[in-house]
Amino acid sequence: MRYIGPFFRMNSLSQKEISGQLFHLSKESIKTLVLNSKCGILAQIKTSKKTSDDISMLNNYSPLLCLYRKASPLFIHSKSSHGFDEASFRKEINPSTNALMTLCLLELSEYYSHYNDNNRNIASLEKPFKYLAKEQLQFYSENLRNNEGLFVDKKNISDGNSKGFSLIDKDNKFNFSDQAFMLTAYFLYSHYNESDPISPDYLKFASEILDMFKNYKSALYDLSFNENVQIFLALNVFYKYSCNLDAKKLILDLGDFLICKFQEKDYYEDSIDDCALFAITLMEAYKHTEIISFKEISREISEKLISFYDNDKNVISKLSDKKESKYSCSEINFYLLCLLMYSIQESKTTDLKPIISGLYRKFFVNGGLLTSWPEAPTLDEVERYKKLSLRSADMLDETYFRMPVLPTPKGTGSAPIFVKSLIYSKRKDSLNVKRTSLDSNKNMFNFFLIIYLLKDMVEEFMEFATPLNLEIMTNSENNEVCNSDQDYLSNKTTSQISKDNLFKTTTSNPSEIIESKSNLNLSKDEESNTIDTPSLKGITSSKKVTNLTLLNKNNKVNCSIKGKKYKKNKNQHYNKKKN
Repeated sequence: MRYIGPFFRMNSLSQKEISGQLFHLSKESIKTLVLNSKCGILAQIKTSKKTSDDISMLNNYSPLLCLYRKASPLFIHSKSSHGFDEASFRKEINPSTNALMTLCLLELSEYYSHYNDNNRNIASLEKPFKYLAKEQLQFYSENLRNNEGLFVDKKNISDGNSKGFSLIDKDNKFNFSDQAFMLTAYFLYSHYNESDPISPDYLKFASEILDMFKNYKSALYDLSFNENVQIFLALNVFYKYSCNLDAKKLILDLGDFLICKFQEKDYYEDSIDDCALFAITLMEAYKHTEIISFKEISREISEKLISFYDNDKNVISKLSDKKESKYSCSEINFYLLCLLMYSIQESKTTDLKPIISGLYRKFFVNGGLLTSWPEAPTLDEVERYKKLSLRSADMLDETYFRMPVLPTPKGTGSAPIFVKSLIYSKRKDSLNVKRTSLDSNKNMFNFFLIIYLLKDMVEEFMEFATPLNLEIMTNSENNEVCNSDQDYLSNKTTSQISKDNLFKTTTSNPSEIIESKSNLNLSKDEESNTIDTPSLKGITSSKKVTNLTLLNKNNKVNCSIKGKKYKKNKNQHYNKKKN
């Protein structure tokens, strides 16, 4: 009966419990990958008597400055090493992957800010995660950009982490989505750390990246649908915290264009992940703009995705005659998150519960989508209780964190990560994993999306006090805050910054980055009013970006939906804002 018990409890899982499990998985997985995997270039934490105990605790780990593209998720235990097998590392460094990792740390630092009330029996990771996020952003600016200042893929050609690092450009290409996620990461740090002296410089840098998108908006029309959906997501995350009017205009224009492009092709046939992510992002865009068409299209996509669900086998039916179907981890995650968000937006929690729980059971619990699942907090840890109270009345069941039948990292020797894909046999009605390896881009994207979408719900369920003086405001107060935020960003980005450019040279020693106290200067030349080539710093370089043909400002988009008047909802969406 040990097996049957958890099975029946699984069938009765609510969306809140599934959300809690996914958030717990993502939170603990990020901690494992960032602090213990050694799958990247390591930070050298320098402490002194003035260093707080919170930061000093990082000396007990091997925190990452950046994350490599691929590795084996199995831990190697020896006297000299505890982490992933370095021989399995694919030492390529992708900007989006690392920006998403930093965004996870920043969002989790806000989550851990609730742990600072009174003396708790578990250490808060708020300050360590903020500190590490800052060091990562510093590293990215110095080492992950080309001569034009754009973030590009890099490759570490050094023999091992113990011998420092030597980075080269992987190729001459750049992706707009990389710049978009970096924009969001630099801004979010300044948003959560306004008192940090570096924050105005990060804010200025974020403004420069936003200016690039404004100046080269027409170039986005030549990008792939997938690339544009990622940019659309990044802009919505940025707008959620900034209320920046230029970002809102880009959201309106890009959302309009993407709806048009989506209607030109049947993306459901081979891009269910793009469809689900687009629906999720449209839901976010509706919250930020109140444009009815965004909500209507997200509803249409969600209903279409629901129609693909096989209620008997609890899988997503694919339009193929093949005996086997392949599901990527992103496809399953985006599909599930889309249904979760849609059930909330349309008040269909009860109607969609069988589909959400059936899909979750099939893929997450029984299908092998994950290599392992983090253990639940013990009964003497505050995380096991609402309000972190340690009171029996507030104790949460284990099913809020995990299913008892799932393997633990200790039992498997593997970090809790998503496998790249699953193969479904229609004849056997079974799922199989062909290869287990860490795809850092897919994992960081999945973990960030889970944390970003579910954090507020988890905090509400945990009955945390409203952090950082955040509160729901009236319509007029909300508009006033957005306007004041826009003025704040404008004032900050036009302020005089030191002429010393910290990012002119690349250092090969992580400790030099951490110890450096120079001021940032990430701005373009003061006299430049327009951008002739994509650039995030005012330098002259003989190295040219290979795909500058994308940047023709005269590009036009022929689409019936262009020029369409936006239909706005009368019900105002309320943003949260710091006082």
